[in-house]
Amino acid sequence: MLSATNKDAALLKLGFTRISLYRSWDYPIGTAEETIIPASDVRYLHQTVATDGTRLYAYSWVEEPGLLLTTERHVSALQQVVAELETNDLSLLEYLVDTFFQQHGGRGSHIISALHRSHSVAS
Repeated sequence: MLSATNKDAALLKLGFTRISLYRSWDYPIGTAEETIIPASDVRYLHQTVATDGTRLYAYSWVEEPGLLLTTERHVSALQQVVAELETNDLSLLEYLVDTFFQQHGGRGSHIISALHRSHSVAS
């Protein structure tokens, strides 16, 4: 099993950048996200925007194997979930990232900022 440090390095190599640790005080108690995302996640944003403007986020469990790919930073609906991996299978993760971009028209603009701009492509 990969350590949290090695998983972080692998995500960075695949084009993700770390954007935040989960902090429960950032979100009101009782939101739908609380039931979907555990408190021990680390959030990442892919540095490439899909051609159709969709962003790809990854949630990495710190203490457990597995990852969650989503289209939103704050997950509030299951429709925002792209894929869930129960293991740290990085070759499968790489395949899922490539598949995501294929389904969304290819790879668009490369970004350098980790700021989320909903439904717009950063230049």
